[in-house]
Amino acid sequence: MNPLLVFDLDGTLIDSAPDIVVAVNRTLKNHGKKILSDEIIISHIGEGLKKLIADLFMGDNLEPAQITELEMEFLRIYESEMFNRTQIFPGVEDFLGSYQGPMAIITNKNERPAKAILKHLGLDRFPWMNVFGADTLEERKPSPLPLQTMMKLVGHTPENTFMIGDGVPDVLSALRADVPSIAIEFGYTSMELLQKYEPRGVLSHYRELPELLQKLSQKR
Repeated sequence: MNPLLVFDLDGTLIDSAPDIVVAVNRTLKNHGKKILSDEIIISHIGEGLKKLIADLFMGDNLEPAQITELEMEFLRIYESEMFNRTQIFPGVEDFLGSYQGPMAIITNKNERPAKAILKHLGLDRFPWMNVFGADTLEERKPSPLPLQTMMKLVGHTPENTFMIGDGVPDVLSALRADVPSIAIEFGYTSMELLQKYEPRGVLSHYRELPELLQKLSQKR
């Protein structure tokens, strides 16, 4: 039985950073804030878009209702931008089209925009077992709950599952769920930081993934 592969989305399957950067800076500009560099914004992406924008306004001592309103404003702007510059990483479609085991997505992007962007890019044509967003369950990554729920849904165990992602929430949720992780080298988080959470392998291009999975499965 081929392992269940659970993928992150942003920085793992797709390069969405250019659209996120534009949306963040449009939101900041709307509120008289100084725009930020690509590097600063990209470093926040793995935690989820809502948390990203909340963190940027944290020093303003906003009330919870104001934070929620700001998050909704940002999400509206992002959803108007998210189809403009986002692209699929090289090799993703070839791999997804050839893999014979179950596949799923767990992202800290909200479920609605995640599914919308999958459809826009044509990635919804692949047989995903399910797609969980940040708002699908009561907890999101780095909680192990989404990964544990997905494994239960598919009928797989940690011994027959891999989490593949580019962010700390990905590798940390895998560690907490006792699932081996594969860290994306070309994503939005430094490999030095990801290595602290004990990924079993590192992926530098999707053409290498079949061989890497075979090697890691043999070790187990």
